[in-house]
Amino acid sequence: MTTTIDVTDRPLPFSAARAARRGDEVTVLLNARVVDPGTGTSSSPSDVWLQAGQISRVTPAGRVPRAGNVLDLRGNFVAPGMMDAHVHLAFDGGDDPKATHQASSDEEIIAQVVANARIALRAGITTVRDCGTPRRLLAPMRAALGMASDVATVVHCGAPLCRVGGHAHDMGGEVRTRHDVHTLIAEQHAAGATWIKLMASGGGFTPGTSPSVFEFDPVLLREAVVIAGSYGMKTAAHAHASSSMAACIDAGVHTLEHASMLGPDERCSPDPGLLRRAADAGIHIVPTVIAADIVSRQLQEGRQVLANPLDRNVVARLESRFTNVTEFLHSGVSIVAGTDAGPAHVTFDLLARELERYVAAGLTAQHALKSATTEAASMLGLESQVGRIRPGLWADLIFTSADPLQDITTLQTPLGVLKRGLLIAH
Repeated sequence: MTTTIDVTDRPLPFSAARAARRGDEVTVLLNARVVDPGTGTSSSPSDVWLQAGQISRVTPAGRVPRAGNVLDLRGNFVAPGMMDAHVHLAFDGGDDPKATHQASSDEEIIAQVVANARIALRAGITTVRDCGTPRRLLAPMRAALGMASDVATVVHCGAPLCRVGGHAHDMGGEVRTRHDVHTLIAEQHAAGATWIKLMASGGGFTPGTSPSVFEFDPVLLREAVVIAGSYGMKTAAHAHASSSMAACIDAGVHTLEHASMLGPDERCSPDPGLLRRAADAGIHIVPTVIAADIVSRQLQEGRQVLANPLDRNVVARLESRFTNVTEFLHSGVSIVAGTDAGPAHVTFDLLARELERYVAAGLTAQHALKSATTEAASMLGLESQVGRIRPGLWADLIFTSADPLQDITTLQTPLGVLKRGLLIAH
């Protein structure tokens, strides 16, 4: 028996997810126009066959299975699920996330983590990289996420490593010696982290730190990259200052987060030479523009959503993130999408708006979409699992009414989301 569902039905019927749950039946996405971010093309109507949560084949439209489920896309588009490479799942994105976090029990924080991963998935974000969580909560956080089927896949960094009193030190990642670095990395690897976050400069949330200064022992920075690599882990560096970016490039980190290019005078000064070095080293930059837009607007309205007296040029620093994307584009460095979700009113469903900002800064819609699919998958080491619509990859997919290669705004309102072949009600 074949069950056929129209993707434009509201609400999407529960029966459409039955095959994915059973795993032994076939689900066919009928009459779908397949979006390929890598080549920048969208196919004529095709049928995408799924089984056991994976894509099994893509064929010309027209062959309806004798048994299983059919989801008729009626010529609408299917694209790879998006990936947000910079979020903070332990914060709620509310009026005062830091205060809420500090007042919450561990159980409440973990419940918030799951809720945020659920919000992301419903927005078409099928994978996120969590860039900082309390040290003690990494293992229970992973356990809670593993019990939920309707949440985004999470790539974990664990607690960020920082100098004593450094940015986000309250998450438990302060290091003084090589022994501290090795102990913390080994512990987080055992708890399930596959990345290590390094706080190479100060940040707006942490009084006593300076975003315009390199705030990590350069010897320990290099040691952290080497030790993480010995465990098969990659490194992500929070780096506002140009000096911190340069040190991180020298140390061999894999990603630069924010990359504000702040000079010692606290002014944003684009540095093409520095960006070329990053590009030549194969380093990815995660700009996190939408968070800067939202937070800077609140600051200009008089809301004290950041509280660091040493972050004296904060609005200009935040506003530079948008113009810096154009600099990143011209340098040829790999841009990977990330929202920095978690701060005040920076919620976990904003990745489509992040991509729109990239297009406004000069990227093509294809380039922007790649930053959240193929480029993100490559950076995260997941290219053999997600990021394209290919046989053997997971069926992490989104449906849109328009072609995102032509109209990036269509990603804000997906018709539906599949996570490993399971249809998530939208």
